Amino acid sequence: MNHDKKEVASNSSDTLPENQGELFFSSKVGEYIKDVMKKRNEEIKMSEIAEITGISKSYLYQIIPARDTPPKIVKDIPNRKMILAVALALNFSLDETQQLLNYANETELCSNNKFEAVIIYSLEKKYSVVKTNILLYEKNCELLIFED
Repeated sequence: MNHDKKEVASNSSDTLPENQGELFFSSKVGEYIKDVMKKRNEEIKMSEIAEITGISKSYLYQIIPARDTPPKIVKDIPNRKMILAVALALNFSLDETQQLLNYANETELCSNNKFEAVIIYSLEKKYSVVKTNILLYEKNCELLIFED
């Protein structure tokens, strides 16, 4: 089930202003990540995710708020590669990652694309972000590297 801004707006009496759509995005993604980790009885350690993915802790807190309330302003909506890096860092399954992409208003992974086939393989093998980047490099694909 894809939760995009248009679907959300059509389910309410008014259309959402752009920044509320961003808040909805951030809230759903963060809530889903927290739910998956809670079901596993695992704590989300932002410093570890930041170190593994190269995404700053402050930015991660926008995606996965520490409190139950979403941040007031989301400066930049996370891109697909960021979402995938977080999924890999948290050892998400392929199904969990597909659902996370849906909440992020992104299309699901497709094995017809070489980059995405590597990501699918890495998720299934529970590879780290580093090991996935090595495999991506070997296959001449874009890497999951981020700079602040």
